[in-house]
Amino acid sequence: MASVRKALSRSKARAATLHLTVREASIVLAIYLLSRYNLNAVALYVASRNAVRQQPSHSAAEVRELTESLYLETSIDELIALECGEPGRHARVRHAAVSFLAELRTVEWLESQNMLGAAPSSAAMASKYLMFCEAFHDSRWDGALARAVHNNSLNHSAGRYLRKWSADFRERWNVAFRVLSVKPPAPCAELAAKVKTLWQWVFWLRHCCIGVGKIPILLNLDESYIPWLYYTPIICTNEALQPLLPRFLVAKRSVLSARAVRTVSAQKPDNLHIWREASAWSTVRVMKRVLEELSHVMAAFPAFQAILLLDCHASHIHPDTVRAANNSNIWMAVIPAGLTGLIQPLDTLAFSAFKFHLKQQFQMGLGESETLPEDFLRRVFALSQTFFNGRKWKAGFASLGLEPEAPVRLSRDLRPYQEALVWYLQLRPLATSLLQFFLVITS
Repeated sequence: MASVRKALSRSKARAATLHLTVREASIVLAIYLLSRYNLNAVALYVASRNAVRQQPSHSAAEVRELTESLYLETSIDELIALECGEPGRHARVRHAAVSFLAELRTVEWLESQNMLGAAPSSAAMASKYLMFCEAFHDSRWDGALARAVHNNSLNHSAGRYLRKWSADFRERWNVAFRVLSVKPPAPCAELAAKVKTLWQWVFWLRHCCIGVGKIPILLNLDESYIPWLYYTPIICTNEALQPLLPRFLVAKRSVLSARAVRTVSAQKPDNLHIWREASAWSTVRVMKRVLEELSHVMAAFPAFQAILLLDCHASHIHPDTVRAANNSNIWMAVIPAGLTGLIQPLDTLAFSAFKFHLKQQFQMGLGESETLPEDFLRRVFALSQTFFNGRKWKAGFASLGLEPEAPVRLSRDLRPYQEALVWYLQLRPLATSLLQFFLVITS
């Protein structure tokens, strides 16, 4: 590093022109070495640093002159230390250079895939990035990004991490991952098994309702972020019950003040609850309160049996949450990881449209000198009532294979699995008859 500093001081005028720090000059040299003297890669790195500082770009000749002068004036030992990544400063510089070169190769791979008509996902991009890092003998398969890639189909936290990583990647390189209109891939065996298992689970719960002499009612609960808080609505297949179902706004105490809540409490619908918690994330404590409120509503409808669809977030499947649901006589059906965007009603039918209308209303009110967040909450109150109470969700549940309907009309993304659903629907009358016969002979 000292050798690079001396070389940089001798090239002070050129370095000042390119607006590079000593560390960035070392990274330039490492990129030059690791890329086998690729000046285009060096020029891209210099341009990226200038863009961060909002400095004008520089010509290829200027970049080449600085790079070659640094290379020629740096000692052999220093060059070897940078290329091999000796422990300490050299390792950190090499790590940064490898990150840049791996991202550059990932972008080139993305462009080649787009030329072939493919649109890689965030997980595919992250996997390629890790492979390119390994090609430079800088394995990162034990890091957070690798764990997110491996656990992407198991939990939602990994998916959120990947989406955050991909958003940062897109911003740095000004690229889009899914820019092409491509046909959905054929369903893999694992995904098909998950879909069939969920349908089988839901239909089995429906048949169990006959055993207790109740009418099955499917409900779906999920959280979605809107400014300042998380919104948790519940939708169901019964039009009479839908306006009575509770909805929840959960905000962090430091974000939403108690004064703001008191200000809008008069306009708040009776079935909408605002909770200020230590964290806005879904927790077991919040889930137990949600189930308690839902059980109060369902108690007024003793003829109905609630079957609650949830994703597999940790707070949803925690033993305390499951125990609270059992105590409230709410049956749970968990949507496997990787299926929420495909088969969860709120994700596929509601949230996108709800946020679109909320954004429209918010933009319309920008010229009215609103006092946020109070006025924003009032808009959420009004839209929550009109949007969720003004739609018939039963048809949407049916399009996802969750509500028996003949003929079967599945959504486009679920049509590859239609054969399995038809098979279940054909068995349903037989299973119902057998269960009714069993109840008669055992009564």
